[in-house]
Amino acid sequence: AAQRHRWPVPRIVSLEVGDTTEAWRRAGFCVDEAGTCIIGGVKFCLIGGPARGVLSCTVEAETPAAAGGEAVEVNGMTYHVQAPGTAPPATATQHPCTVSSILKLEICPLETWDSLTKLVHRVLPPPFAAFANKNPDGQPQHVALWRMQGMEVFEMADNMGTRKDEMKMFFFVVSNLEEAIATVGKDNCSGIFEQSPGRRAVILSMRKLGLSVRTFLVEPPPPPP
Repeated sequence: AAQRHRWPVPRIVSLEVGDTTEAWRRAGFCVDEAGTCIIGGVKFCLIGGPARGVLSCTVEAETPAAAGGEAVEVNGMTYHVQAPGTAPPATATQHPCTVSSILKLEICPLETWDSLTKLVHRVLPPPFAAFANKNPDGQPQHVALWRMQGMEVFEMADNMGTRKDEMKMFFFVVSNLEEAIATVGKDNCSGIFEQSPGRRAVILSMRKLGLSVRTFLVEPPPPPP
């Protein structure tokens, strides 16, 4: 049978985040002297200053923009696109909060279908799933999911009341949730809740720790039955 063409799985190389190194160290992350924190092979470059949130994202993907190393702006979010395999791998780092990998990074767009049509074939290949469902309050939510190197999934999901495209949520996997809470401080974490069946999680306090992106610490997936 003829093989279907498949795009290489893209990779998030780095994110530029408007947080201070001190804020991430308070949250139990290892940050080097250059202000770089490596999680799941992704470099989180902490630049401080007045800007907040994720300011830009560098992606390796097989798209026309990658050939020229272009910067692509989509509804207020900047993506730097380069060809697959052009960025060196990021060395794994041990973190006091026991973070070991990325479950997902989540983009909250101004309008999902508009952002999706601007992203696909310019920044990323087509998602493996794009669908609409309803939130518990009955309002529709539009979702797109990509396979991404170094994480379980890369997600776009609307209905966050954003005025531009923003990467509003980080979901990091910790090897030991209780140890993570003890390291960060119980007062700096939400109560423990079930993020998905069999996976407990906490949310770090953005206000107390000085973070500008909503950050979840999540247990590894449960073993298969």
